[in-house]
Amino acid sequence: MSVQAPQLSTAAQGQSGFTLIEVLVSLVLLALVLTLLAGGVRYARGTWNATARLDDLADSDVAGTFIRARLAEAMPIYEQRKAGVMQVIFQGAADSVSFLAPAPNGPGGAGLYHYSLEAEPGAAGNPQTLVVKVAAFLAGQTDAGPALLPDRHVLMRNIRSVSFRYFGRGEIRAPPAWHDAWTRPDAMPRLVEIAIARNDSDGGPVNLVVALRLQSGAR
Repeated sequence: MSVQAPQLSTAAQGQSGFTLIEVLVSLVLLALVLTLLAGGVRYARGTWNATARLDDLADSDVAGTFIRARLAEAMPIYEQRKAGVMQVIFQGAADSVSFLAPAPNGPGGAGLYHYSLEAEPGAAGNPQTLVVKVAAFLAGQTDAGPALLPDRHVLMRNIRSVSFRYFGRGEIRAPPAWHDAWTRPDAMPRLVEIAIARNDSDGGPVNLVVALRLQSGAR
C-alpha cells in the first residue's frame, strides 16, 4: 500500500515565505528606523555639546566668585627678606598676582594660604588657561615663594590673554593711580583689576575689580 505525502493547506503555504511586497515594506521601515536613529544620535551629540558649553560658562562664574572672595581677603602680612628688609607679602605683576589670604577649606584645612594667579600659555598658539596655585603659608619663607609644592587648579580655559593692574599710591606721597605692576614694599594696593580676554563663543571678556579690604599703608 503506497503512502501519500501530506498536502499542506493553503494557509500553511502562505506562511512558508515572504512576498515581494512584504520584503519591500520591511526595507522601507528599516530605512525609516535608521534615519530616526541617526537623527537621534546627532541630537544627543548636540545636547551634550550644549551642556558642556553651559558647564564652561558656569565654571567662569565660579572662577570669578572664587577670585573675588580670596583676593578681597588678602592680608597685609610682613616678612623679613634676605636683604633684611621687612616687606609685605604681596607681588603684583602685569601677568600675575600673588598674595596671602585665609581659607576655611584649603588643601590642608582651615588656615593661611599663599595664592598665585597666572595665565599658562597653550602649546603651539593654543588658548591660554587661567590657573591658581595654592600652598599653605609657612612663616620664614624666602624670596623664592612658597616652600611647599602648591596645588594647581584651573579656573578658566580658552582665554586669549590676562592682564593685571593695581590702584593705589605707588609711593607714600604720590596720588593714587593705576599701575601695571605693584612695586611698593610697605603696602598693598587698594584695588586689583583683572582683565580676561575671551572670544564671545567662550563667554566673552571678563573684567574684575576687587577691593582689598585689609589694605595697609595705602592711604
